[in-house]
Amino acid sequence: PIVDVLRQQTTGFEALARWNSKALGTVSPAQFIPIAERAGIIGSLTRPLLKKALRAASKWPGDLRLSFNLSAQDLNSPEAVTGIIAIIETSGFDAARLDLEITETAFIHDTSQARRSVEMLRQIGCGISLDDFGTGYSSLTSLHSLPLTKIKIDHSFVHDIQDNPASEKIVRSVLTLSREMGLDAIVEGVECEEEM
Repeated sequence: PIVDVLRQQTTGFEALARWNSKALGTVSPAQFIPIAERAGIIGSLTRPLLKKALRAASKWPGDLRLSFNLSAQDLNSPEAVTGIIAIIETSGFDAARLDLEITETAFIHDTSQARRSVEMLRQIGCGISLDDFGTGYSSLTSLHSLPLTKIKIDHSFVHDIQDNPASEKIVRSVLTLSREMGLDAIVEGVECEEEM
């Protein structure tokens, strides 16, 4: 769930892939997503998972948003992003309620194509969130040059934030920066009242 801390209300949900294999048991996305990316088959996972997430979210109340992760490969060609747009447009789910999450690694290989892909997604109304903010090499460059609507502060800054003054200062600074830039901010990994 994504919760507005001021209103104490759920504003949406992030779709997260899970794999329960009969042979392997529960396989963490931290394991199977990077393997699918390296093997070049992440797109074959993205498309059905996006369809499934949009189908589920279309049954939600109209004020709830859906967040969905895209990989670098989902943005690296006009054909790939056109396929994603087709899925969104035929789903019946309002693109203005959809936030597509990308990491900075999506821009490393072909910055101009990734930027064009993001702009195409913005044109149909999707929000664009920069995921895992603070863990990449060019986060401020990404904030400056991309048509973003949100940043997601990486969960590594939140774990034990109440006992780590440096983490608290980083999170406060990024929240201030996002406010100044007119971007929404999501702090990942908040799991207890102290972290909240």
